[in-house]
Amino acid sequence: MTIPMAAMATYVNTRSMLSEYIQKPLLHDVPDSIVPIPIPIDSDSESLSSLEKEKENLYDGLKCSLSSVLNVKSNDFFKPRRRPLVCGHRGNIYGSLENTRASFLECVSMGCDSVELDVFLLKCGTLVVFHGGGDDANPGCLKDYCNTSGNILDLTAAEARLLTFNPHHQEFACGAEYVQREIKQNYIPTLQEVLMDLKGTGIKIKIELKGPNTVEPVLALVNNMDMVDQCHYSSFEHSRIKRVREIHPELNPDGTHVYKTGCLFDDLPLDFVDIARELGASEVHLRYSTCTPQTVQAIHDAGMDSLVWMRGPIGMISDCQNYNDVGNEDESMFRTIMATGVKILCVNRPDRLIDIVGPTPGHDKVKSTFDLPISIIA
Repeated sequence: MTIPMAAMATYVNTRSMLSEYIQKPLLHDVPDSIVPIPIPIDSDSESLSSLEKEKENLYDGLKCSLSSVLNVKSNDFFKPRRRPLVCGHRGNIYGSLENTRASFLECVSMGCDSVELDVFLLKCGTLVVFHGGGDDANPGCLKDYCNTSGNILDLTAAEARLLTFNPHHQEFACGAEYVQREIKQNYIPTLQEVLMDLKGTGIKIKIELKGPNTVEPVLALVNNMDMVDQCHYSSFEHSRIKRVREIHPELNPDGTHVYKTGCLFDDLPLDFVDIARELGASEVHLRYSTCTPQTVQAIHDAGMDSLVWMRGPIGMISDCQNYNDVGNEDESMFRTIMATGVKILCVNRPDRLIDIVGPTPGHDKVKSTFDLPISIIA
């Protein structure tokens, strides 16, 4: 990235002046004249990640406000004009183990609008719900999650069912005691089991196509279970949601797609709207720290819905050490994010968000077929 000399001078100047305000409790209390400004980038830059790195360097250990990162005013008392939708990220992971049947059903009970889950196709042809370690290019690592070597992709359904979770893995926000105490229900479920539990509850199911070769079998399962209206599909690997759209381009009478897809982004490219539109996406899924009123409006103007996703517990704890105006998924953080106008919040603490915005209407009339244990579905 090439930074013009004038911008670099502003960067150095601002950095110098900010060092005088280390003891300030809030960055937005600093006079406007020395608040960090966006650094211009070349028009041919493909990603905002380098800009974010410059911003991180600018703070150089100083805490900043999330409201300044998202370009909104302080929102301790912000009230959204409409109720945003609440999505449980991997379920209700502070109440139950992530990506388990109990975790998703707690979201139903508390009144979430949707749940998000991760799907892999095992070597035996079974679809399972699991996140695992590794990055999005090589997901499914078992080491931290299950204290064993290898990858979930190398197992059969019977082998995956025998795995036990590492109670001391910090990503398990429900805590070691819960992981050990509820060992009978803390197993890797099949996608079919989860869909059976949630069918008829009305809750939307946002299926992240985490592993390779998941598109066709997931669509086939959802179609066979007559749950098309209840299930949505997303992936960081955009070829997968492109494939969903190729297989199912059907439109509703209002012009929206019958099969809903979400285009997931971590670092946000400058042409993210064009990318999502070319893929036929129904939604754009943004990392919470890249969600500004401008990005949200651009998504809505393009006829798509917006969703922000929170990082896992380890990532959120790390992030929140850098903010001086919000806590880790507390009311102030949620109100700040809601001030961007985003429609859906995919969060690790759906209970706290529901305390603010209320449950989805009619949730108390919903029943589920949840019953433990259920035999392995081959």
